[in-house]
Amino acid sequence: MGQIIRNAVPLRIGTFFGVFVVDDSKIENLINECKRIEGDSKYTAEAHHQVARSLSCKAFWCKAIPAVTTVGGTLLLLIGSITFSGSPNWVAWITLLSGTVTMFNVFMEPEKRAGDHVFAAKAFTVLKHDARSLHESFRDFMNSDEFHHNVRLLREKYNWLVQGTPPTDDQRAWDKARQRIKSGVHEPDVKSEPLVNGRK
Repeated sequence: MGQIIRNAVPLRIGTFFGVFVVDDSKIENLINECKRIEGDSKYTAEAHHQVARSLSCKAFWCKAIPAVTTVGGTLLLLIGSITFSGSPNWVAWITLLSGTVTMFNVFMEPEKRAGDHVFAAKAFTVLKHDARSLHESFRDFMNSDEFHHNVRLLREKYNWLVQGTPPTDDQRAWDKARQRIKSGVHEPDVKSEPLVNGRK
């Protein structure tokens, strides 16, 4: 009887600790995956914001230049017809510039593309917060299978967003995004303190 207990107890303890170590390692991998998704989403969202900002600037000038040149060209045509009994040749070049910029705006659609990047940036920002809250808050209320399932859904959502959103192949946008993130612009000003007996 004593021999059975002596052999059984180490086996049970060893099995218990063996399972615990394996589960803890798996949970740690899932937490790291959440942090990786959070980081990737943060950088991708900021890169989309930078591309959208650049395209919005182009869209503004694509609207402003034709408007200004059209008004100015028309005014010069009126003045030229009165003063010089005709308009100088450079007025025609201004009108040509206006038409070229308008054509660029029609075909390149910078305003629409900027809106697409803003939408993508917001989607990746939401995913970033989902990943953070999953491993920082909600993980304690899930078993390992539920946690694994939710992390896998986050990774699939990230992959789907990468495939369904505009590309961020502008190196300058990535450089600016990296600088803004390293400056701490995305870090909260006030971090929550742990609760002790329901109080901070």
